[in-house]
Amino acid sequence: MSTTEISSLSRLQELLPQLFETPQIQGQSYLSCQLTSQINGLVPMEFVQESLLVAGEQITILPSMSSFVMGLMTSRDSVFFVIDLPHLLGLSSPFSLLQTYQMIVIRASSLMSQTTNKELLLGLAVPRIQGVIRVISDKREAEQKDLPESLLPFIQETRKEGENALHILNLINIIKKVEKN
Repeated sequence: MSTTEISSLSRLQELLPQLFETPQIQGQSYLSCQLTSQINGLVPMEFVQESLLVAGEQITILPSMSSFVMGLMTSRDSVFFVIDLPHLLGLSSPFSLLQTYQMIVIRASSLMSQTTNKELLLGLAVPRIQGVIRVISDKREAEQKDLPESLLPFIQETRKEGENALHILNLINIIKKVEKN
């Protein structure tokens, strides 16, 4: 073997173990979504089943339901309610004019106190899904500055990362409000 082949082989032996190591990724991951043009919310990824772009005709409208319930839909052999999240939170909703909806499907059964064998899903229609982010900061905001009063019960906590206030949604309170109505 030539010295070039030996050095290449030794370099390969050195790098190969690193290929199978899982890097330590810091922070908790969240799906960021727009609630209004000024307010964003974060949904913990551990409860997210999927995110969808849904045509309006895929949602079956149900009469005599709360105004925030958009209807029922199916995805991946599951039927679930779709709610207008901004409207449920007491914010203005842009959905009366839209033909397609961006939706976060959460595993509601993993947040509910009763045990069930069946996976219960809930669709949260939002104006815009912005993507997955990791929150590393432990700086918690004591005050929920500049947030509407109606939104406060649905914010689990607010963290400060740089100049941005990151509002983590309280999914349990959201599900409780849906159950009540």
